[in-house]
Amino acid sequence: MQYPFSCVPAVHSDIESTLSPARLARYLPAAGGDRHLALCLYIWNARLCESLYLPMQFAEVAARNAIQKPVVGRFHNRWYENPRFINLLPARMKDELIDTKRREQKKHAAMLSQDHIIAGLSLGFWVSLMTAAYDKQLWAQGVRAAFPHADPRESRESIRARLDGMRRFRNDIAHHAAIFDRSPQKEFQNVIHITGLACENTCWLSKQLSRLQNVINDRPRL
Repeated sequence: MQYPFSCVPAVHSDIESTLSPARLARYLPAAGGDRHLALCLYIWNARLCESLYLPMQFAEVAARNAIQKPVVGRFHNRWYENPRFINLLPARMKDELIDTKRREQKKHAAMLSQDHIIAGLSLGFWVSLMTAAYDKQLWAQGVRAAFPHADPRESRESIRARLDGMRRFRNDIAHHAAIFDRSPQKEFQNVIHITGLACENTCWLSKQLSRLQNVINDRPRL
């Protein structure tokens, strides 16, 4: 795709200075040293990230709600105030839970519910609940209660690894990292798989809404 703009040198220099030469330099090898094409690749990379946002949002929300199920099953709806649950957590997770409850309480007052806490906690908090440290308390009966469409060969650890991969990829996108040459289609398949573990119909919708392949096909070229 030929992007519908062409910067005169002075304008390009201003843009490069604003975005930082080091950031745009990441794209120069793929652009064959062409600075204009490097800028086009930078913009295209941002559009790739944008196209992944909705599928990742679906997958993250599905995973949070799935992991919450064994937590509620063991520690009930007010698990976030249950000392038996809180005492299982390492200090950093206790602090995050306390801070999240305080923040959400301030926003919602008497209307505070576990849904606010689920959304307020980081994805890393939920991924951590899938480590071996919680096998006895949360995963003794396997993963199917939380992820009903998991293949029988999938383990708590294999799902945790998928979630952690998505978490790291999401964080890279949030920090505007280059992903165009890091197999975005493979990352997308991981995201879709995670959604499908929780709900096949939500997985279908996520795939229907995806624009990733269209954006990939629009890669700018000289």
